Amino acid sequence: MANGSVDLLAAACARLTGRTDERDAERKLNGWSIRDWRSALLDVPLDERAYADRFLVDRVVEINRLWTWWSAPEPDDRVTPETAGFLGLFLLTLISMHRSDRMRYHGEAYEAVAISGQSTDALCTVLVADPRVQGAIKRLYAPSPQKGRKAATVWGRVDFNTVAFHRGGTTSFILTVDTVPQPGVRTSKYALKCLIYPYLRNPAIVKATNDYDKVFGGERGGDSPLVAVWASHDSWIMMEFLEGDTLADKLREIANGRKDPRSELLRPVDIEQLRALGTLLLNAMTALAEEVGHHNDLTPSNIIVQKENGAPVRIKLIDLGVNFLHTRTLVGAESRESVYIAPEVKATGKGGDLADLYSVGMVLIAIGGIPHSAPGTVPDQFYVASVGLARLLEDLVDADPKQRLAVSGIDPGRGRFAEIRDLFECEIEVLEAAEKNKPKTPYQRLKNLLPGVNAVNRQREIWKVRRRQAKRIDKRKHPMRAHHLRQARGLKRWAVACALISWATLALILTWWSRDLDFFWQAKWVEYANGLLNRSGDQSVPFLDDFRASDYPIPDAWGNLPVRIVALSYAIPGLRLYMNIFADMTPRSAIRRRGWKGVRTAAASFMMRGSAVYPSVYILLPTLVQRKWWFLFSPLGVITVATLITACLWFALDSNARARAWDGGKGLSTVPKGEIMTLQRLVSWQPTAWLYALTVVVIGIFLYNDRLQDELMYAIAIALINIGIQTFKNTGSDAPYVRAGLARAILAAERLDVLEEREAKAKAAGKAPKPRADEPVKEAQPVA
Repeated sequence: MANGSVDLLAAACARLTGRTDERDAERKLNGWSIRDWRSALLDVPLDERAYADRFLVDRVVEINRLWTWWSAPEPDDRVTPETAGFLGLFLLTLISMHRSDRMRYHGEAYEAVAISGQSTDALCTVLVADPRVQGAIKRLYAPSPQKGRKAATVWGRVDFNTVAFHRGGTTSFILTVDTVPQPGVRTSKYALKCLIYPYLRNPAIVKATNDYDKVFGGERGGDSPLVAVWASHDSWIMMEFLEGDTLADKLREIANGRKDPRSELLRPVDIEQLRALGTLLLNAMTALAEEVGHHNDLTPSNIIVQKENGAPVRIKLIDLGVNFLHTRTLVGAESRESVYIAPEVKATGKGGDLADLYSVGMVLIAIGGIPHSAPGTVPDQFYVASVGLARLLEDLVDADPKQRLAVSGIDPGRGRFAEIRDLFECEIEVLEAAEKNKPKTPYQRLKNLLPGVNAVNRQREIWKVRRRQAKRIDKRKHPMRAHHLRQARGLKRWAVACALISWATLALILTWWSRDLDFFWQAKWVEYANGLLNRSGDQSVPFLDDFRASDYPIPDAWGNLPVRIVALSYAIPGLRLYMNIFADMTPRSAIRRRGWKGVRTAAASFMMRGSAVYPSVYILLPTLVQRKWWFLFSPLGVITVATLITACLWFALDSNARARAWDGGKGLSTVPKGEIMTLQRLVSWQPTAWLYALTVVVIGIFLYNDRLQDELMYAIAIALINIGIQTFKNTGSDAPYVRAGLARAILAAERLDVLEEREAKAKAAGKAPKPRADEPVKEAQPVA
């Protein structure tokens, strides 16, 4: 209709704000009906450029001028209070659209959007608090009884004098309202989610909003993670108001209190928040799966964290259903929270049970305090912290929905989140055990630099946890989890054995050195042992000295100095090599590998486990038997390390190549494209290790055959290289990178084993592989 045109509304605003002297435009608004206002607001251009093209004014300029007019100390007598209320609602609409555009097109964070130095929330709060605007909202959004009797009844209970602004959304703004006081009836507080009026032109958004009560409505018990929905209409949803912060706000607050690490890879996984918030999230998802099936828009902004006595005790989930912004029903750049949405939802607009797995995995990564990496991948920090936790996260965030939960063996049915929670809690238990004896004071940190200190304790604590977990698991019901537990327990035994052997080796080196120096050498255990063997007065060490060569004298401080220096310089990095890199990983799988895959696995596994033992063997033989053997065992040790590096790379590079070639070149999303920078650290070791090995072999041969005489200088040079490169660089600063790169390759090979076995079984049965759960299904979609 002519008098309902948004052009007339724009002209009136131009006159009110002094941009034009067109007469009577503002007075015509005083005669508008609700129908006219609805027509005009529906016709407001959705994006900034279209607004400027149509009205020849930048939308932000218009907002600023309208705000100046609105906040004038004296009311404008050219418009009635009722018209002023609708103009305030129009201004609220423009501000909400501006915030949505800044977030969608420019990637701005919600809290960063501002106009004239004020946050958009502050402007909206003032507008909604005005009784004139409250009256306009009441009339403009009022439902027709013919379209929905329940909606009209609920609307009639609202006390619009209590309306207050809460926060904005992508296509909506959220208000809080109280019910009208009634005798003997307790007043309730609602959250009223109103569509920004121009979005009512989108039929899909209108239908999803109207159907929200039908799909997700009903009263909820106090323990339910879902919000009680009281009614919905084509332009609003009325639901229970929840006290608490969004998880997005909570994570932002936590992040602001953290210190940035020296290196991003060294950023610690926040175990405390994972224990508190991660468990609550999985509890909520367990209940949600039972009540309504799936969420499909699980992002930190749609998670409310409720507290008691300052501690989070409950999580509530809001805004269920596919978000139109993620599916491109609404134009705009991907929002910051699109990273939490499963790829299949963004590609097809369809959700389902498997989509929520992806979102849960991505939210857990955020709770862990680690910035997200490429979609479908797990950040390197989780591989450094725990192979088990990284495996679970990979099983959730795989970009292919049919490959989720493949390795953990969890059934993707309705009880999936209960099983995920149990497995998640097991991995958090392990992380907590590992952190239990972490040094906290400067003295403890300094003490922890010594080899073996804390290593045995840490591994023993983890071993205890794994042993308890193994007793609780039902091996028939969870064969894959039982395998991983057995595997982890075996690794912990190796780690404890390595630490004890290395500690004993170091103790023997220092003991033999003290004998050379004749430094307080009155060991009571030696005296007692010799007494038992009827060797009274003998100062030799029983058994050990019996194997010493006749031309290897003790004490001989100067003659034995080279072997002592070299032995000590190998003992320290030898322990660190295993404990800092290989202690928590094995390339072996629950599924037997054949052919070259099996050979690569066996080679890598043998060398990894061997690194727990061979340094001590190579050190003790020249220390206890023949000091001249260090010329031979020193190059042998370097060659063994080079062979270890080569075997690990042979396995890892092949695993990554097969992972990228999987499914006709589609590849596993969990293995990043291009170079994996963490694995490149190990790649860079290989040529250096072989060059070092060649040099040591040549010089060692010359020394053994008395062709070179500077034995002590050669020993000092080796010691400096071992301490400087092997101890501080390779097994120190490089260790987290190498561990992350190898762990990612090991889990990729494990994932391929399961998928290849599934494919082989399907082919043997003469049919294509079936997904392990229903394909995503289209469902009612609420507003963004």
